[in-house]
Amino acid sequence: MEANANSNYTERSYKISQLILVLLTFAALSIIININAELSRYLFGLPVVFSGILGIYGSYIIYKGLDEPTNEKKIIAITVNFAMVLLTLTILVSNTLYRL
Repeated sequence: MEANANSNYTERSYKISQLILVLLTFAALSIIININAELSRYLFGLPVVFSGILGIYGSYIIYKGLDEPTNEKKIIAITVNFAMVLLTLTILVSNTLYRL
């Protein structure tokens, strides 16, 4: 029971990273299908925005659980969540620079 209590943050962050990957897959499929340009823009943009928010939240959770033992789930959660944070920051900076 002790090991299960210690991996609480890692498990939560791992589940968030799985949800991020599902949302990004949905966004990619919406671009592949491309029924209507206006509809595809929203079907692509909304999952990416939600993934960015979840990435920030998942990174916060994994930061709180840094003292937990390292395993595969922790490495996957760190990679996916921090990659989403980096992607979100890149999108924000590129849109800001593009508007200038």
